[in-house]
Amino acid sequence: MTTDHAAPTALARRFADRLADLGLTEAQAAARAGMSTAYLHRVLELGPDFDPLALLRLAAVLGLEYEELVAGRPAERVRRPAGPALVGPPVLGALDVAECWRRLGANGLGRIARTGPDGPVVRPVGYLVHGRTVLYRTAEHGPLAPGAGGDAAFEVDRADGDLREGWSVLMVGPLEYVTEPALLAELPRPAGHGRWVRLTPTTVTGRSIRTADGPGS
Repeated sequence: MTTDHAAPTALARRFADRLADLGLTEAQAAARAGMSTAYLHRVLELGPDFDPLALLRLAAVLGLEYEELVAGRPAERVRRPAGPALVGPPVLGALDVAECWRRLGANGLGRIARTGPDGPVVRPVGYLVHGRTVLYRTAEHGPLAPGAGGDAAFEVDRADGDLREGWSVLMVGPLEYVTEPALLAELPRPAGHGRWVRLTPTTVTGRSIRTADGPGS
């Protein structure tokens, strides 16, 4: 049997099947996972690349491993007798500013979100940490470039299905092009007409999540 991480329709079907096993409604599952029903539908529609931490919370509510919900398993492993979920509710915690920066590391993949003329824009970016700022490359005058739209939000998250835990970091602040010659000389040259952009956070927040029966309980 093959599994499919990237098929949201398969994910929604596994979710619906598990709800039927447990005798839960969508509204009940959404409330226990700390999200609205509308957001639940969005998560199921867009799949694990959109919000893996939300899927981790849903897996905990449904008594499933993260990979069982996201990737699928043989039916006899996924289906269990009707009854309450086998794990407690998600346990949330706050990350201080120093821990947020530590989680980012020196570089990685994250998301930039801002408001454009046609509404919100969210795009994945490769980032570098420089001091207490975040650098990324984007097309000049593109939707992620400095300009109209006010502050931008930068978000990074990770989820570990085996450990049943995850975290997210959110930074908000203004954008500006990197113009210092010495710094530009150290950075890889962007392709085409791309330019390096700096986000200087004015707010830094982070959250951690684990299941009630996971490590550290």
